[in-house]
Amino acid sequence: MGYLNNGRVNIVITNRLLRFTYHKNPSAEGLVTHGEVELPEGTIKDGTIVNKSALLEVIHQLVRKHKWKRKKLIFAVPDDTVVIRQLQIPISLTKEESISYVNTQIGNSFYLPFANPALDIEFLGEDEQNRNILLFAYPKEKIIAYETVFEEAGLKPIAADLTTLSVYRYYYLQQMEEKAHVLLIHWNQDALILTAFQHHKAVFTRYMTIEANTEGNEEIAKEIINEFVIEINRIIDFYHFSITKGEASINRLLLTGDFSFLNSVKETLSESVTIPIQSFEKEELQSAYIDVLGLALKRDV
Repeated sequence: MGYLNNGRVNIVITNRLLRFTYHKNPSAEGLVTHGEVELPEGTIKDGTIVNKSALLEVIHQLVRKHKWKRKKLIFAVPDDTVVIRQLQIPISLTKEESISYVNTQIGNSFYLPFANPALDIEFLGEDEQNRNILLFAYPKEKIIAYETVFEEAGLKPIAADLTTLSVYRYYYLQQMEEKAHVLLIHWNQDALILTAFQHHKAVFTRYMTIEANTEGNEEIAKEIINEFVIEINRIIDFYHFSITKGEASINRLLLTGDFSFLNSVKETLSESVTIPIQSFEKEELQSAYIDVLGLALKRDV
């Protein structure tokens, strides 16, 4: 009810910019305002806040300009350090008990590349003794750092999400297509994120940094596109042979992001794969806003 009465701010942060919407309710029709702000260079590096005061000033200005003081906020963190794993746990555990159980298994039955993780899980199928789950792990200190800045700027963060999950939420809730094996290609100016979805659950993700500056340079952009299209094809094969053991293949590509040459990406991809490619050029807002629009569709928690 709080969302309907007071509206909610939704913010996606990358290493180079902050994109936002303000919605009066969690629907495409609830959009009140939107925009993006380029962050001062060096504010965020590899998803980590390097210059807190610079980020705080950017958010402060937005809060003052749009009168967001004490508004609820859901934000999406950079996907650079998320880990997605499929695990088995005892079937008798509740969700809360399952997270506690998974915590006890870190460093024993499986490992994470960072300490002190924030964990979330989704239940999958089960047999008589075990339940299959999807584990999402993210460095807790990164999330806390963002929450602290938002709170100091006057907002009330109530949840964090992943950018790729937000994009897929928009696709699923707006398009309602029943494609079981989808590869999301979220291509921004500074990074490419490939996430495979199986029956609407993220089962694999890979984050690749784009070091070169392609702004206004079509030749460099073409080189990067050709290089990463090869990688996309490798991931498509990896999904077929390793993740599904040859039993299924990617049957839909979703192409989104704020990369300046997204149309060239689509053309090059079309020449190398026979899989249907869906992008969002015809949306009311440009494709770059699909991430934050998907975030806005997340219900209050």
